Amino acid sequence: MSSYAHATKQWLPSNQPTPDPAFLDGLQPANLKSHPTIDDSASLAHPSPPLTPPGDLSSADDADRAPSSSAQALRQRKHKPTSSRDHHAPKADTGNKKRVPGEGFAQSIPGQVSERRHVHEDLDHRIAQPWVPRANIAATPEHPYGTTAGGYAELHKDEPVLGQHVAFFDKDRDNILWPLDTWRGFREMGYSFFWCTFAMSVIHFFFSWFSAPGFLPDPFFRIFLKNGHRTKHGSDTGVYDSEGRFIPAKFEEIFSKFDKGNKGGLAFKEGVQMIHAQRQAADPIGWAGETFEWASTYLLIWPKDGICDKESIRTVYDGSIFFVVAAEERKRQAARREARKSMTLFQKVLDSVPGPWKGWHKENKAANFEWTADKFRM
Repeated sequence: MSSYAHATKQWLPSNQPTPDPAFLDGLQPANLKSHPTIDDSASLAHPSPPLTPPGDLSSADDADRAPSSSAQALRQRKHKPTSSRDHHAPKADTGNKKRVPGEGFAQSIPGQVSERRHVHEDLDHRIAQPWVPRANIAATPEHPYGTTAGGYAELHKDEPVLGQHVAFFDKDRDNILWPLDTWRGFREMGYSFFWCTFAMSVIHFFFSWFSAPGFLPDPFFRIFLKNGHRTKHGSDTGVYDSEGRFIPAKFEEIFSKFDKGNKGGLAFKEGVQMIHAQRQAADPIGWAGETFEWASTYLLIWPKDGICDKESIRTVYDGSIFFVVAAEERKRQAARREARKSMTLFQKVLDSVPGPWKGWHKENKAANFEWTADKFRM
């Protein structure tokens, strides 16, 4: 059987750099003790390739400058060269345009599903490094520093974005979410009695075990927020990464792919299309989880024009909208108590009966709210 080196020989570049004979001679066991920069035990146990990979060298002159030690070889592989001959540097024949390896690719293929789902190519001009996850802010080109209104980002700077998403429900700040905490949180935001019960059951039944500190499920179905990143499910948008951080590029993809007509938001039907498009094979729990989350989001915002705007959806990710909606709901409840004073006994009884028709048709659009610091205090 031919060796790997023999099988891949035809794919090697024709101008492959050659090693410095003096350096290779110094790696021989007989000469190691006399080599000034080689540590005996470290070099023999973990030998490092003497050459910078061919792709990191741009000319024959560069090939002549082989590293003088294994540590230097590692540095050359991990860091971009600063030489003017580096292939990352601007070329004279291209003006001021910076040449980048791999440019000129196609992001879609005609006739394929990728043709219908466009991804922004200039997003890095609108927000810094959009592909890099943000640990504690839900950043977009419109809000590159997250939710700064009311000092929300500063108040929650020590929490991951996924942790901020559930911070509203953890009133006592003990990083443990009891089922009753979830029920009360949904109720404070104006959801109906039945939806609060349904949400509590779904969230704690499916997510409690994954966040438990041990191997056994928690008998009280509590969610331990320290391990909240373990509750990330499949078939989602990918906006949260597996560490609970927020990825701006993934958030922007939601709208570039599914916001038909560039409305600045999603209609309910477009959200359903997004769920269908993001489905992963054999993942019914992920499908159900994403459906529940989109339904809860739409009920929370419930826009008059039927479009959940981008900013409202963004603030759902970092949880800041929950505080504002709850503050607005307290005003509604105060107005309701005032109205009950003039009701008859029969009307009061009807008003007190819980039902699925209550808490659904409320205008909770974030753009109409006053985002002040007092709303974010627990």
